[in-house]
Amino acid sequence: MHHIRRQVLGLAITTCLTPMLGLNMAHAEADWPRRPIKVVVPYPPGGTVDIMGRLVANKLSKAFPKVSVIVENISGGATVPGAMAVLRDPADGHTLFMASDGTLNINRWLLKDVRYDGDRDFTPITVLHTFPHWLIVSAQGPYKSFDDLTRAIRAKPGKVSISVNVIGGSAYLALDSWRRENGLKFEIVPYRGSPPAVADLIGGHTDAHLDVVGSSISYARGGRVLPVTVLQNTALKEFPQAVPQNDSNPKALTVQANLSVVVRSGTPQAIVDKLYAALKTGTQDADFIKTMDLLSLDTVMLEPEKTKTFLQQETQRYRVLVEKSGLEKQ
Repeated sequence: MHHIRRQVLGLAITTCLTPMLGLNMAHAEADWPRRPIKVVVPYPPGGTVDIMGRLVANKLSKAFPKVSVIVENISGGATVPGAMAVLRDPADGHTLFMASDGTLNINRWLLKDVRYDGDRDFTPITVLHTFPHWLIVSAQGPYKSFDDLTRAIRAKPGKVSISVNVIGGSAYLALDSWRRENGLKFEIVPYRGSPPAVADLIGGHTDAHLDVVGSSISYARGGRVLPVTVLQNTALKEFPQAVPQNDSNPKALTVQANLSVVVRSGTPQAIVDKLYAALKTGTQDADFIKTMDLLSLDTVMLEPEKTKTFLQQETQRYRVLVEKSGLEKQ
């Protein structure tokens, strides 16, 4: 009898508390944000992702003027330290993360001790934009077109070198796939970032460099490098000599890379929706549009649920590319 009474009492207490908890949750969401918002960028200051992180912070400041919005750079370690810092904060929407393909989709296939699951541990707000990539050569070098470079690769197997900013990233995997699909032999040279890679390209130490357009566009505008192909379907108006690739052709050299804004999983959907609405509004601002044009970035702003499905598909696409590349987990 005592046992039954305890069960009944427990049920009564739970029944009373449930609507109260629901009201508290609804109040917390309505009262959000209650403290400063933090945007974590897992790269050093000055790069494209950092610029976009600061632009996101600016738009959130405009949308939520009662709280401050700060950017925190936590770089290194294949973006794992930045990801783990976000996962240590509460799942309440006050900490956002600027997450690339490497963070969300590739690390799990390349790192032995990644310590997080991109699909499980993060809830996406949106795919903010794509990263157009291109292949550039030295303006003073022997190659004046993509066909010139391809002919050289076929004529001198194993002698031509193409650099990328990191081993195992989206650019590396795209080059490796292109090499395999077309039976080509050339060296892929990994660097730590775009500046040293472009410097060596201009100096004649490598034959070409595959890069995010925004990271090396200043060198192209200054006439020091020549873009010979853009690795997507659409051409770049500013650089018509960079012929576009066909992403429906498996033998084409294409890169599909994205920058997403995410929060820790468990963040209430109402807050995720508020953040998405704020960012979507911000993309219409003149300074946002100007920055995107300056960096040759394409705004996406995919809705949260569609972003979740898309990123899960990307994780599996990269799994296949990593497996075919033969790269071992580090």
